[in-house]
Amino acid sequence: MLSGGLDSATCLFWAKKKFEDVSAITFNYYQRIENERKAAIGLAKKVNVTKLLEIDIPFIRESSEFPNRRHLQSNRDSRELSYIPARNLIFYSIGAHYAEFLGIKWIIGGHNSHDGQFIRDATKDYIQKINFLFKQGRILCNDESCVIVLPLAEMDRKKIVNLAIQLDVPLELTWSCHNEGDRHCGQCYSCEQRLEAFNSLSMKDPVFHI
Repeated sequence: MLSGGLDSATCLFWAKKKFEDVSAITFNYYQRIENERKAAIGLAKKVNVTKLLEIDIPFIRESSEFPNRRHLQSNRDSRELSYIPARNLIFYSIGAHYAEFLGIKWIIGGHNSHDGQFIRDATKDYIQKINFLFKQGRILCNDESCVIVLPLAEMDRKKIVNLAIQLDVPLELTWSCHNEGDRHCGQCYSCEQRLEAFNSLSMKDPVFHI
């Protein structure tokens, strides 16, 4: 599951170390940031994945893109702007759909220890429930349903950066920013998390020093 960000890039390179045959899937939802899409394509090419599936789902919108935005309050968490209702249920279901036809056993997700604190459908418990549903709902795989695996589930951003460096992830190719532009803004919550993690390691994040 390749968004093009730091976490999914780390998972991609982790998967290439673990498995001989790795494919990637990325989702073009409504007004997806183009640099994020380019990052996913560039990372897949860099690591020579077997297949990159680009799935267009223009009807899926972030919370900030809904025509009626009364559900957003000025004093709420800024992360709500990029929240997608039922995101992981939708994305993993689409992934499982393709996995069944392509004979894919494992679906690798990049959720970390921070994600579940804000978005409940990114917790290990929620993902385990999706795995249970997959096992009940697939009939073409000889009772061997695909399984979602979360290599980063117990890791904070600092540990993920360390792992990415160990795996030689080309961090300069990743895109984490929630704002459109030629460079990362350095101000949205994703940029702040990256900067904090690299600063704690006394390192410079290459996306801010190109």
